[in-house]
Amino acid sequence: MIVLQSKTFGVLRPVRSAAMQATALFSSPLYSFCFHARGFRLYRPFGTVPPPPLRSWRRRFSVSSSSSGDRVVARPPSELRKKPIGGSSGVGDEKLRALRELFTRPDVGIDAYIIPSQDAHQSEFIAECFERRAFITGFTGSAGTAVVTKEKAALWTDGRYFLQAEQQLNHSWVLMRSGNHGVPTTSEWLNDVLAPGCKIGIDPFLFSSTAAKELKEEIAKKDHQVVFLYDINLVDEIWGESRPKPPSNPTRVHDVEYAGVDALSKLSFLRSELMESGCTAITISMLDEVAWLLNMRGSDVPHSPVFYAYLLVELSSAKLFIDNSKITKEVKDHLSKSGVDLRPYGAILPEIER
Repeated sequence: MIVLQSKTFGVLRPVRSAAMQATALFSSPLYSFCFHARGFRLYRPFGTVPPPPLRSWRRRFSVSSSSSGDRVVARPPSELRKKPIGGSSGVGDEKLRALRELFTRPDVGIDAYIIPSQDAHQSEFIAECFERRAFITGFTGSAGTAVVTKEKAALWTDGRYFLQAEQQLNHSWVLMRSGNHGVPTTSEWLNDVLAPGCKIGIDPFLFSSTAAKELKEEIAKKDHQVVFLYDINLVDEIWGESRPKPPSNPTRVHDVEYAGVDALSKLSFLRSELMESGCTAITISMLDEVAWLLNMRGSDVPHSPVFYAYLLVELSSAKLFIDNSKITKEVKDHLSKSGVDLRPYGAILPEIER
C-alpha cells in the first residue's frame, strides 16, 4: 500500500491497488510534490520493489489545429524551445532594424532603449494604443520589460509568462527569466553588454521617478548616462499610422449614493493634507485615484472603470487634463460644481513646468 503523507498535515490518503495507485498519482495535484521534494514524501512498505521512475512520463502540452478541430498534442520541452516562436521572425527583425535606425538621429543619439510595459500612468493593464512593449516584441503578457541595443534585444518577464514568452518571442530576442538564479537585471545586463560611457534612452513618462533614479545610479557604475526623450517615443515612431487610436469613450458621473462622499469634500480633505505637509500642489497620475477623487468612471481600459487623465490639485484650484471628447454635459456640470477646470490631456507637462 502506498501512502501519501504531508510533513504538516499527516496522512492524506491510502491507495490499495496497483491500478488505483497509478491513477491517483497521475491525477493528483500532489504528484509533482511527491517527486520533487517540495514538502511531501512518498512512502512504501519496507522490502517492496520501488515503482519505476515516472519523471519521463511528464510532458508539456500544446494545442494544435487540425481539420477535425483542436487537439492536444504532447511535446517534450526541448521541442517546444526549438520551434519557431511568435510566427515569422522577419516582421520582428524589421521592427528592430527600424528602431535601431532611430538611435542615430541627431535628436535621439542613444546606444540602447528601454521599453517598459506601463503606460504614462504606471498602469499594468493598459489601452491597446499604449502596448508598446507588446508591439515591438510580439509578447502580449501584462508584465515585462524590453531592452534593445544596437546589436542585442532582450525581454524580462516573471514566472507567470515564461512559457508564453517562449512561444511569442522570435529568435531576435533573448528571454530573461526574472527571479531565476543567475539572471541579471536590466541594468546589470546593460552594464555587461555595452562598452563604458554609452547613452541609454527612455521615455520618462513611462518610468516612475524612483525607477528612473535607480536606473541612473546602476548604469553610472559603467559611466553610462540616461537620456530622457521627452518629445519622442521611438516605438510610436515606427508604429506609425497602424498604431490604434487612443480611446475616446465618454466618462460618466459616479453618483454620491454609491461613492459615499462628494468630490468637493474629497478635494477639500486633500487640500488640508497638502497644507499639513507644507505643499502647495499635487499631481495625480494614477487612473484609479483620479476616478475615485472626482467621483467619475470611464471605460478606456478593458475591465477597468477608469479613463486616461491627469489631475492637478492646488490649494485654491484644480485642473483635469483629459481629452475633451470624453466630457459629456453631465460630467462638465459635475466638475464645475466641484471647482475643477478642464485642460487638454497633452498640456500636463507645460502646466507643471511653469
